[in-house]
Amino acid sequence: MSSIMKKLVICGLFILTASVFIAASGQSEAVDTAAEEPQVKIAVIFPGSIKDLGWNQDGYKALKEAETRYDIITSYQENVSAGEIKDVLRSYASDGYDLIIGHDTYFADPVIEVAAEFPDTMFGISFGWKSADNVVALSSTNWQNTYLAGALAGFITETGTIGILTATESAIAQKMVKGFKAGAAAANPDIKVVHTFVGGWNDVVKGKELVRSMVKENVDVVYTQAGQTNIGAIEAAQEAGIYAIGSIVDMSEVAPETVMGSAVSPPGAFVRNMIDTFINGTLEGKTYIMGIKEGVEDLVLSARAEEILTEDTKRKIDSLRQDIIDGKIQAPEL
Repeated sequence: MSSIMKKLVICGLFILTASVFIAASGQSEAVDTAAEEPQVKIAVIFPGSIKDLGWNQDGYKALKEAETRYDIITSYQENVSAGEIKDVLRSYASDGYDLIIGHDTYFADPVIEVAAEFPDTMFGISFGWKSADNVVALSSTNWQNTYLAGALAGFITETGTIGILTATESAIAQKMVKGFKAGAAAANPDIKVVHTFVGGWNDVVKGKELVRSMVKENVDVVYTQAGQTNIGAIEAAQEAGIYAIGSIVDMSEVAPETVMGSAVSPPGAFVRNMIDTFINGTLEGKTYIMGIKEGVEDLVLSARAEEILTEDTKRKIDSLRQDIIDGKIQAPEL
């Protein structure tokens, strides 16, 4: 049995033994077990600020909620670069943390490498694609919510030209673009899609510039999937008087009259799922892919969209969502 499982089992046995002793002795006084009970220690490492209104902030929120829910010891580090991640992972593992989550897809290789050095520690990767005996990778489909975002854009465009802004040109980004295009075509077979990428996740100024360039190409709806850059992209859409679709979390509050919806994939769901499953003792070192059916992805309409979309359009979006859940719509080929 690994040291991780021993700690979880010991916690349960200690509580059970204390309860039996109290019942047998007839004592009604509370027994203080906190000093002797081995507490589970969980850490999460974030690539950016925990106040980014998106990926990192939602993951941090899930960690703090778990701290209260399970009475565990938690720790985190934010703004950890690729060059620092291995040292941070080793530090947490050496300090006896039971579950260490790298909250970023680009942390995958460092996590796999360091995990091999600490076989009795469980590691996790949010939005990950690689796993090992003591590494769990949890990811979304990367296309189901963007498919619905594309459909929404296709339904509301007046020019017949829509845009998608991604952070990079990675394989994951290309899958998002393919999903977006497929959804747009389902709504409007003659749709034109303009795609451009920022080259990073935090360049708000460049995000604005790229959306302004899209507007010059007749784009009147832009879907932005570029981290903190989303803020700049939505602001540029607002300034140009076009519609925007946010991503990761509901971004309607950024510009209520501009944002028509958000293709959500709540980052906290990854952290929450890994912690819950770990505490339950069922977390395995493998890769889990989850989508709309599992509640990890979806499209949420803004209050503005709810006002102006026809009931027929809403029904069509709901129908496409159900088709994805039922497997009638398959992942786009790259």
